[in-house]
Amino acid sequence: MGFKNGYTVIVTKESVNKVGVIVNRRVINKTTVYDVLLEDRSALVMLGTAPSAKTYINKTLTAKLCDTEMIQSTIPYKDLVANDLIPHLDANSAGKASF
Repeated sequence: MGFKNGYTVIVTKESVNKVGVIVNRRVINKTTVYDVLLEDRSALVMLGTAPSAKTYINKTLTAKLCDTEMIQSTIPYKDLVANDLIPHLDANSAGKASF
């Protein structure tokens, strides 16, 4: 199952769940990874859906909570897109020159 941009997901990080929105999706080495903007105003880059990772998109909770609309993100994704305000999240953009 692939998530599209603007889709609300549950991200699990060290047994703590947070709500976020997919802002970018790409395929790297035949693996789909996602950039997620979290409601606590932080972002996570290159997340997968494998529960073996410390931080991942929790497909089970997303299906139970987001797909049934029990939880919806408060991030105004459509407005951000319309006003070209989506942050550029790229793991390759950070480096020595950015500090």
